[in-house]
Amino acid sequence: MSDKLKFFSQEWCERALEAVNANTEVYKGFKDPDSFTNRMEFGTIGKDDVACHIEWEKAKIVSWTIRKFDESDLWLKINGTLETWQRAAVGDAEGGKLLLAGKVKFAKGPMSAAIENAGAFNNFLLSWGQVPTDWDV
Repeated sequence: MSDKLKFFSQEWCERALEAVNANTEVYKGFKDPDSFTNRMEFGTIGKDDVACHIEWEKAKIVSWTIRKFDESDLWLKINGTLETWQRAAVGDAEGGKLLLAGKVKFAKGPMSAAIENAGAFNNFLLSWGQVPTDWDV
């Protein structure tokens, strides 16, 4: 039996929430943390059922779950392949560079959000590496 959690499963999301909120570099990386209150979706290209929803309040995650919000309630929808998310999580590539290379794609919302908050975005994705992850989903 593996101790690894399926990527974007509810158990994985709960552990990722703890890891991200504990990483002070995420909070420091926001342009204006006190105004960063949003809902977003992270999805997986080629695997529509592998996605999660995150709710931020003042640059802290208050909810990270499997899909639960209506699309109209989402500010951003961000997609990447499993390989892209894994590379960002283990630190092989920064999220911002993956975005500029077209590996991370915005399906909804302003790309400027990631650029303005690049430090937060990079450290957010890097925090995923602290969760023991089964990428075979």
